[in-house]
Amino acid sequence: MSLSAKINTAVRMTIAKRKLESRKIEDGTGNPLEQWGLAKIRNDVKNNRELKEFFGQRELDRDYINEYKLIKFRQLMAYVLENSPYYKEIYEKAGIDPSQITGYEDLEKLPLTEQQLLAEHPYHFLCVSRKEIAREFTSSGTTNMLKRMAYTQDELLEIVDSVISGLKMAGMNSKEDTLQIMYPTITATWDPGLVLSKACALAGYKSVINDSLDVDDQLRTMRESGTTLIIGTSSFLHDLSKAVRELIKPGEMGIKTIICSSEPLTPSMREEIESVWGCKTLRQWGMTELGLANAIECSEQDGFHLNNPDFLVEVIDPKTGKQLPPGEEGELVVTTLRRRCMPLIRYRTRDITALIDEPCNCGACFDQRISDIKRMNS
Repeated sequence: MSLSAKINTAVRMTIAKRKLESRKIEDGTGNPLEQWGLAKIRNDVKNNRELKEFFGQRELDRDYINEYKLIKFRQLMAYVLENSPYYKEIYEKAGIDPSQITGYEDLEKLPLTEQQLLAEHPYHFLCVSRKEIAREFTSSGTTNMLKRMAYTQDELLEIVDSVISGLKMAGMNSKEDTLQIMYPTITATWDPGLVLSKACALAGYKSVINDSLDVDDQLRTMRESGTTLIIGTSSFLHDLSKAVRELIKPGEMGIKTIICSSEPLTPSMREEIESVWGCKTLRQWGMTELGLANAIECSEQDGFHLNNPDFLVEVIDPKTGKQLPPGEEGELVVTTLRRRCMPLIRYRTRDITALIDEPCNCGACFDQRISDIKRMNS
């Protein structure tokens, strides 16, 4: 890399770091992901005239956040009516406008967004010019429907910001920590290892990527890099744990936390992994079309903490479309409140879960959580 290229890269990194709310989170101030979300909401209110006039100097609480999301939802509706060919057509045809949404029960007036429509007509959802697109990702997830999503540079930075907050919540809180990234079986147009390593670099943490299937190679990397946290697919980490059971003692490697993503993690798989490494195993959930990393467990292992300012979530009866109360299982439906490029409104995830509205024992009392996630039968 030439000197000028190095300087440009350094400048871009410095600018990016200044934009990250996650770098401002101090240890001991509560759940880092919740603190990140609250900071995002405060900044949003500060810089949005409608929000600022509505909330004034009110203190943040759950009612505040619920009202904030409804206002953001109406603003998003107005935005897509002007910029999204898909939503403009269906909302105008149905005679729906933002003023009709005055409570969460009113969301049922809006049609659900089906995955098949996104797969067949991705650019009908695009709200910005092509030149504003920084990256496009394609993923089939578990539905075998190839879906393409586009993101602006600022949205990619927001994703990195939330990833850092999630890593902090998982226990990555020291400059001496090293995240070992293991995704040997992932094949997609986005590389989770690069996203995670970029997040660590911007946060000032160390990371190492090893996509080898060789057990000895993974252990050697842990010892050489001083690995303290591990992230990878659930099945690979489960297989790795079984393979190293006779090679290490629990706690010997100094691993603080293991994060399983991309695939379901059964109780027996979690038990196996934790018994081998002598640390807690946390689950992470996300979808490419929602921004890759959307929710993660804390050390209490009592539900997934969501990226609170980014999403308005509902749980519905998948057959009737009716909203279900907290604690009752149904299909997770998500609205991406803060996306400009390809926002999704009432997007059907085809994942079954339940809302958890009670405070978490980790100290988080404002954010919403979702329970264990299961795939919906086709």
